[in-house]
Amino acid sequence: MTFDPKDSLGFQCVQTYKAFEKALAERLKGSSISPTQFIALAHLVALGSMPQNQLANHLSIASASMVSLVDRLERDGWVRREPNASDRRVKQLVVTKKARSVWKDLSVYSEALVRQAYKGVDPQKILITQQTLEELRTNLAGSKP
Repeated sequence: MTFDPKDSLGFQCVQTYKAFEKALAERLKGSSISPTQFIALAHLVALGSMPQNQLANHLSIASASMVSLVDRLERDGWVRREPNASDRRVKQLVVTKKARSVWKDLSVYSEALVRQAYKGVDPQKILITQQTLEELRTNLAGSKP
């Protein structure tokens, strides 16, 4: 038996993510934010300030990549790095007033994208898919080679 990546939910998720990312990039054209910055900001706006390493975990990116992403976010005025109250060595990422003031306009892109993607799909199927993917992530988090 040969492994067919099309039979893998992981493969399907990657392909779906790439389709979402491509569509988001199209919607963000002409704005001052990249899809990666947008996704990082979405996490920070939704979940609140957090240390860089925690955001890196949410985005599933390496620490080195996270540093350059945060450098760009800070340079462009979207976030500030502040000392963490419990550990001054840790930098807490805080969304700026600029980011909060334009987030409503920016979030329109993702809301429209989700509406487009979900069009004609039974909401119960979406809920089941979300629950299933959460279960898969939980299983994989505890997996050993």
